[in-house]
Amino acid sequence: MRDDLEEKMSASSSEEYEKQIVEIVSDLGHTLGIKVHPNRVVWHGRLVATPNFMTGLGSDQCDFDGGKVILPKTLKDRLTPEEWKPLLASQLLYERRSKLAIFSRWILSAIVVTIMWIIAVASLTASYGDYGLALALPLLIPITILATWFFSHELRGVRLKADERAARFVGPREFLNVLERVDSFKINDVEKRKRGGFRIRVQSHFPSIDSRIRRVDKLAER
Repeated sequence: MRDDLEEKMSASSSEEYEKQIVEIVSDLGHTLGIKVHPNRVVWHGRLVATPNFMTGLGSDQCDFDGGKVILPKTLKDRLTPEEWKPLLASQLLYERRSKLAIFSRWILSAIVVTIMWIIAVASLTASYGDYGLALALPLLIPITILATWFFSHELRGVRLKADERAARFVGPREFLNVLERVDSFKINDVEKRKRGGFRIRVQSHFPSIDSRIRRVDKLAER
């Protein structure tokens, strides 16, 4: 009986916690002039050190899908609803106000690949004639890796810019406090992204938390 009562109280507390987060998203959308209609929170459990369009969420990240507010399960009940506000604001600004910047980075990456490939083919064909194209084919791998790194690097920059805009909205010190709090938890995927490595540098579209802290700290010092 006691266990049932504690379970009901815990469920009620969780519902209130999520309700407050949904209300904060609604208020942010209204204040920022962004159309958003949140109706529930979904706690995402599959967290990765190299978040991008294809591979999910990092523990210092959130997302929106229709009416769903998608949050990392690792931070459930570890941040207050109000502490979610800077992270939510940054993601809203990234998703809804950065589409042109994201598209331009994608186009630029495609142009880089095309130009490098044309130069490689032209150079090798001039030197080796008909064998030039065959010799150039293996170069597609390093060229693609370089273009992927460039695109990821540029998207990380767009996200840091969204952090800046969110910090100016919620307050740099408030945002900085939340980032430092998340960093203090030493969550596995967040720590891996901080350490970096070839795969993370090439594939991750999301900046490391220490990069985010440095960017927001500059605003807090002004």
